Amino acid sequence: MSSKITAGVVVLSVLAGCAPSQEDELAAANFHNVGTLDESSVWLSGEPNRDGDYEIAVTGKFHDYCNGAVLAPVGIQICNGGELDGGALFMIGAPASATGGTLTMMNGVVIELSIFDLPQNDDLKIAAGSAPARSAAGFYSVRFTTSSGEILNREGKSQ
Repeated sequence: MSSKITAGVVVLSVLAGCAPSQEDELAAANFHNVGTLDESSVWLSGEPNRDGDYEIAVTGKFHDYCNGAVLAPVGIQICNGGELDGGALFMIGAPASATGGTLTMMNGVVIELSIFDLPQNDDLKIAAGSAPARSAAGFYSVRFTTSSGEILNREGKSQ
């Protein structure tokens, strides 16, 4: 029902001469806002695409960084976008028990991860982190933390 209302708002905006925002368009396309990070919002499709994948979209500061990215299993990179003047954005599949984590970059920089719950998936989360422009390179280490303080490796297993 809410997607029909959102679609109606988008149509009315166009008819009134106002262009709908990227967020309005994503909501009308059945995407869900799963979290915010560094002036950006991460969106996940409500239904799989024709290949069976859930698509990722990003609005705001990193709006073009992860076009075409899809949800990935625990420990698998979803998106490594950027290294531009606007900064860098990293996303990886996280275990359901994760509440935080870090990425260690090839140049030694450590990036704190935000963890986003997924509306249609109780077994998986998205871990996302950002770095200032040109301060990060590819990452080589991922660690997740749980609410009890347990450290998990990239595969989501206890260390």
